[in-house]
Amino acid sequence: MRIGFDCDGVLSFTPFGRLAVHAPSPVRDLPPGYEELYRLRPPGGPARLAIEYLRFGWRPMAPEAAPTVRALAGRHELYIVTGRSVAGEPLLRRWLRRHGLADCFAGLRMAPPGLRPAQHKLATARMLGIDAHIDDDPRTAYHLAEHGVERVFLYDHAGAHGDTPLPPHLALVRSLTEFADALLA
Repeated sequence: MRIGFDCDGVLSFTPFGRLAVHAPSPVRDLPPGYEELYRLRPPGGPARLAIEYLRFGWRPMAPEAAPTVRALAGRHELYIVTGRSVAGEPLLRRWLRRHGLADCFAGLRMAPPGLRPAQHKLATARMLGIDAHIDDDPRTAYHLAEHGVERVFLYDHAGAHGDTPLPPHLALVRSLTEFADALLA
């Protein structure tokens, strides 16, 4: 099975804690020819890398992340599918090495200019044939579940989602362990 992992809020902590703050809301359709956006040269340079470091480089790994990723990597093909800019890919690779997870992922998919995170994650799911994806952003999770990703998991850290009915193909999990167990079901 090919599994996509969001990074911030799933594998690592976010600056304001682990609380999903985005309400499910509409996401624009993918533009025609979106695949071409992944072939464009990414913005870069030292200033852009510094900005990416200030935003993401210091974030600690979630306690459950390493054991869950290692257990799943032995049986599945794992990808990080993040809304972070492609300019920060070297920082994410270094973060994975520092935490001993670099060999657990078949690839990293960073957002190209021109796509919002939910659009990028759907485009990546389609291009790679992602079977399951976990995200802490309800907007993204709903969008993926409603547009053909077979199994989507909304990581609801603090129970902020409540009892709102979920669309087909979307399941709520409150830990990475619960996510790993749900993949077996």
